[in-house]
Amino acid sequence: MKYRYRIYCLFILCIGVCHHLSARQKSVDTTSINQWLQIADQKEEDKNYDSTEYYLKKAYDKAKELDLPQAQIKCLGTYSQYYFNRMRYQDALRVSEEQLDISLKSGNMKAAANAYNNIAIQQKALGQLQLATENLIKGIKIGESLKDSISLRRYYNNLSSIFLSLNDAKNSLYYSRKSYEIALLMKDSLLIANSMVNLATSEVLILQYDSAIVHLKKVTAISERFNNTYLLLYSYVNIGDIYNKILKPQIALEYYEKANRLLKYDPDPDFEMYTNCGLAYTYYNLHDYTTSRKYFDLAFEPAKDLMPKTDLKELYQLGANIHEKLNNPAIALKFLKLSTILNDSILNEKTQQAIHDIEIKYQTSNKEKAIVQQQLQISNKNIELQNKNKVILSSIVVITLLVSGCIIIYLIYRNKNQLIELNLLKAQIHPHFLFNTLNNLYALSLNKSDKSPGVVLELSQILRYILYECNTATVNLDKELIMIERYISLEKIRYENHLEVNMVLEGELDKYNIVPLLLLPLVENSFKHGISKLMEDGWINISAKMKGDQFTFKISNNKLPESDSRVQPSAYGNIGLFNIRKRLDILYPGKHDLKIIDEDDVFVVVMKITLQKNNAG
Repeated sequence: MKYRYRIYCLFILCIGVCHHLSARQKSVDTTSINQWLQIADQKEEDKNYDSTEYYLKKAYDKAKELDLPQAQIKCLGTYSQYYFNRMRYQDALRVSEEQLDISLKSGNMKAAANAYNNIAIQQKALGQLQLATENLIKGIKIGESLKDSISLRRYYNNLSSIFLSLNDAKNSLYYSRKSYEIALLMKDSLLIANSMVNLATSEVLILQYDSAIVHLKKVTAISERFNNTYLLLYSYVNIGDIYNKILKPQIALEYYEKANRLLKYDPDPDFEMYTNCGLAYTYYNLHDYTTSRKYFDLAFEPAKDLMPKTDLKELYQLGANIHEKLNNPAIALKFLKLSTILNDSILNEKTQQAIHDIEIKYQTSNKEKAIVQQQLQISNKNIELQNKNKVILSSIVVITLLVSGCIIIYLIYRNKNQLIELNLLKAQIHPHFLFNTLNNLYALSLNKSDKSPGVVLELSQILRYILYECNTATVNLDKELIMIERYISLEKIRYENHLEVNMVLEGELDKYNIVPLLLLPLVENSFKHGISKLMEDGWINISAKMKGDQFTFKISNNKLPESDSRVQPSAYGNIGLFNIRKRLDILYPGKHDLKIIDEDDVFVVVMKITLQKNNAG
């Protein structure tokens, strides 16, 4: 008996020793993993990136070999940050997705929330803003369930930044305030300053400039106390931008000069570019166009590589304005062309992103349909064991689900096609208008007319409206009609005394919105096909009336005589009217009426639309 007891004790002792040795070996291995991560960090500081990646891979492979989930999560987090710093966003995203998978499988929900946050940041860098929003909200839900305030403040702040990129001021303001409130409870000054940065930017979006300046000045005070150069530069540049927006360039100049002085001791390419850009705007507002050009030239080259497209488009427009004031029309036209090309690129990207989002929704519906079909197969087996009434009821459910799936797919494709069609229809307007106006300018140039500069000025005003104010779903009706008046003034220069144009405006036009550039093709059509320099009594009558929510636009013109060489079938005229019909059908279904009267000597179009009031109304 004693002999058996001794053998049992010896067995237990062996197990304990083995367990201790195994734990010690794992501790040694974990230490080596941490050492490799430290070496990788040092190599990255030394800009020896090949060695950095080598040690990161070595650490992760070891953690994977030992099946240490926490070590794997740590390695992948460092790996992801390395790729992100090197702007290899797709690689960073791939690694973060692997980090999320391991976190969920190991039940480490705090790490999973952090992985969702990392994925969102990388998707934001890739321009996948909608997906970034969805993933970060998943991370926030986990953080809220864990009551992890420290991480939540960071997640709220990052989500606010994504909404800023989406120009969603309401949500950006909401999440930046939540981040700010947590930072206040934590009593951490630098975290408070970081949260106030997004809060101020959100306030700028909703035109709360005074409040934004107050918050940015608080950021300045905190940054000076902690000697945080990044936050200090950010607040200086953004305060300067706000003062430029509210047309106080002298105060804006003070803040840009502060930023410039700071950059002499601590250079930063991004802030140098934005400071020079801000100084160019400031001196333009001060009417010192020569100095404005100097700072514009300093900002221009780095901006092509570093500046987001929306900011770069505005910079090109500034360049056009500066050179217009300096009487350099050729250079001004070059920058205007660059701005136009970039704007088209931005519009195309938005269209592609919209199509991408629709495709994702369509793919999701396919997955849901597949799940439904699997459920149907299971239910079919159960149906065989049930009575006749249950069979009938189940069949009805099946048919309803299938019909619903088909309707969803149809609606998705219809919306997708309508989105593409609308962008194509709207895109047709720009080249037609520009072609007509440039023809007018060309004719005046041949005659060396003194009216040419006036045409260029009016054209630039109309192009500004088309490029910068027509990128929304609707515009103020009053602004749209002002643009029509500008176009008419251009055409009057061309036709001189051969043309009489009467335009009557009635009703509260400024209180309603309309789809942009809907009226212009009708007006163009009247000039294109109804007036000739050979005619002595050409006329166009335009009436725009708002009665209740009913907008009536009537335009009539006398027609060219048959002897005029311009009397011929016109593809352009057909395109213009076809364009309007299609846009009305898509944008105002059941809320419009379009009548065309084509007589021997007169052409009349009457368009009626039910419009919605704008927020101001």
